[in-house]
Amino acid sequence: MSVSTASFEWISSLLEKCAGNLLGSDKTYLVEARLTPLAQAIGAGNVEAMVDRLRATPDVDLERQIVEAMLTHESSFFRDSDTFDALASQILPRLIERRRDRRELTIWSAACAAGQEPYSLAMLMKEQFAGAFAGWTVRIVATDLSRSMLDQARTGSYNEIKSQRGLSPERRERFFRQEGRAWVIREDLRESIDFREINLCADPPPLRQFDLVLLRNVLIYLTEPARQKVLARVAACLADDGCLLLGATESISHESRLFVRDTKSAVPCFRPTVIS
Repeated sequence: MSVSTASFEWISSLLEKCAGNLLGSDKTYLVEARLTPLAQAIGAGNVEAMVDRLRATPDVDLERQIVEAMLTHESSFFRDSDTFDALASQILPRLIERRRDRRELTIWSAACAAGQEPYSLAMLMKEQFAGAFAGWTVRIVATDLSRSMLDQARTGSYNEIKSQRGLSPERRERFFRQEGRAWVIREDLRESIDFREINLCADPPPLRQFDLVLLRNVLIYLTEPARQKVLARVAACLADDGCLLLGATESISHESRLFVRDTKSAVPCFRPTVIS
């Protein structure tokens, strides 16, 4: 049974209200594909019946499950290799130099999905900067709206297919151990990351100030008001000489008063606009 216009609009409104996401009118197929398994799991049979049930009897937990199911959680290790090359060659070295006296570094991986991004960052730092960070306090906070994604991220366990996406055999052997059909990341790396549930559109940042924020492949899914709200929150918690990294195809235009593009970087790197 196809989703009616009224039910589609109800789901679209729910997604925008709870997560700031914009659901195009041509995404009916996406609603059916992502929500039919949930509707069947709760005994509703189909999406239309599930929405009817919610309209009659609101259920906050089920609404959350709908929102989580509709969000895009696509990720892989070392996604967009150019970004990690820039982190290794430019961004992290500059931050290390600027924080040499304080010997502290705080990083936020926002919308971290199942943890591939923060774990990739932790692996990179072990490979390239283990000596440089000796005696430092380094904090990596990784956040997501999805509880199911965070549960997986905290385990650091990935199946054969996910463990191969973006990982070289050498890195997998060095940083993971095999447990049956799963590959589990090293305990020291898992413990180095603080995973938290955060709604970027509704909750304050997890710390008062960050030196580096990775907000990659998030803004493209948000409505314009939601983008402005999220970027304002990031600007408020980013150090004056800190760095905001966006996805390879993302940019900041309407909110240019908050950030300025780092023209020396080959990847979408932005710094907060400092008002004197």
